[in-house]
Amino acid sequence: MAEAAVANVPAKAEPGEPKKPLLGLSFLENLAEMSVLRQLGLLVGLAASVAIGFAVVLWSQQPDYRPLYGSLNGMDASQVVDTLTTSGIDYTIEPNSGALLVKADDLARARMRLAAAGVAPTDNSVGFEILDREQGLGTSQFMEATRYRRGLEGELARTVASLNNVKAARVHLAMPKASVFVRDERKPSASVLVELYPGRALEPSQVMAIVNLVATSVPELDKGQVTVVDQKGNLLSDQQELSELTMAGKQFDYTRRMETLFTQRVHNILQPVLGTSRYKAEVSADVDFSSVESTSEMFNPDQPALRSEQQVNEQRQSSLPPQGVPGALSNQPPGPAAAPEQAAGAAAPAGPVAAGQPLVDANGQQIMD
Repeated sequence: MAEAAVANVPAKAEPGEPKKPLLGLSFLENLAEMSVLRQLGLLVGLAASVAIGFAVVLWSQQPDYRPLYGSLNGMDASQVVDTLTTSGIDYTIEPNSGALLVKADDLARARMRLAAAGVAPTDNSVGFEILDREQGLGTSQFMEATRYRRGLEGELARTVASLNNVKAARVHLAMPKASVFVRDERKPSASVLVELYPGRALEPSQVMAIVNLVATSVPELDKGQVTVVDQKGNLLSDQQELSELTMAGKQFDYTRRMETLFTQRVHNILQPVLGTSRYKAEVSADVDFSSVESTSEMFNPDQPALRSEQQVNEQRQSSLPPQGVPGALSNQPPGPAAAPEQAAGAAAPAGPVAAGQPLVDANGQQIMD
């Protein structure tokens, strides 16, 4: 019992052993032992960490803003702002892109308020509905033709804009006035400007489709008179280049179909013998698409062949063909002859010419010797 009691008594520290400092005190002692430059860097890092922490907390407490619409094209921005202010919906404008942002919780309510107020994205292009508007009593034929042309341009622009990768489109038609003279006749022409989505491009087949669509929508418009340009100013409707690209695309597709067909045939032959996933088969087709035009003329050696033939027919008639002007006047008999009332006297015989007088013939003309 005495030994156990002695064991439970805590041991006394020796007088020469130093005491261990607390955790905070040890950090302060280490900080005091650092140089002034290291202490300054440590304080700056601590202050930066605290500032970043406060910024993260404040950012997490801010509401989530989202764009009201992808684009405000076709909308009156002042009406949109007035409607949001009247409805008590907070909004902000993104400084870089100028997009109108609202809170994510108020996005659906803001769109409903705008729709109820009649403020919604509208199509700026005008189609054939322009012909439904009332026209003045003195509207000229030129104004009627201009309205029809504007309506046709708007309808074509809407159709082109409905294609994939096309964001918007504008169509300009040059339709000359019809003339009754062939030498003054001029063919119409068309220009199409397409605005593509970022990172998108039109395939040659799509460009050809736009050209054919516009050409068949306007009377007497040839496909060569249709020009397609994108928003970057690139000419897309080069007929020769489009035909070459289209032909190259068809040849590429044909080659790929041939390779797929032969690869499938090889699989059908090897799979029953070797088993699945125990072989690899690939086919690379090299197709020669060159074309040669030749013309040949063959003759049968057993039968005579006529190489050339020349025939001349000549006919002559001795009697003269009917002459005169055809008609009823030429077929009437001649009228009765009219005798003169007084017969002209016989001409006096010519006598000798006096000296110095000119010689005169029977018609009274002077004879020059």
